[in-house]
Amino acid sequence: MKKILTTLGFALVLTTMTISAETAGTVNGMEVSVEEANKALNVISRGQATWDKISQQQKEQVLKMIAPSKLASVKAKKELSEEEKNVALSNFWMQKKMSEAKISDEEAKKAYEKLKEAAKKANPKKEFPPFEAAKKSIKMKMAQEKVVGDLMKDAKIKLK
Repeated sequence: MKKILTTLGFALVLTTMTISAETAGTVNGMEVSVEEANKALNVISRGQATWDKISQQQKEQVLKMIAPSKLASVKAKKELSEEEKNVALSNFWMQKKMSEAKISDEEAKKAYEKLKEAAKKANPKKEFPPFEAAKKSIKMKMAQEKVVGDLMKDAKIKLK
């Protein structure tokens, strides 16, 4: 029995040490994991820094950078209605899926040429922007259309 209790105690100590080792810090008592900190560092340092390789001052800066999103999340949960939460969540999901959609320059160029042709027919005297100036917005629009198309292809819509 003593051996079992000792083993359990040792396991608890190891688990506690592992959990505390994975926490980078807290914001108003909410834990910020080392994984969260490393994700933020990966973005700001373009993969050049990790939590274990930065100074204490830099660690504090990373926690201060993460803090607003943690605090906003708490406020949003308390202050947004269920409908507002659903709208925010669906907008976030759409943006995520749009950023994952792959639209080649070639596809964007084809869409650009169609737009340019239609614009010239509608108003031949009006100047049309060059492809490079319009490419980003065209790709974004095409990504949105792709995501919406994927959503709608299996939708069963009925009027009552």
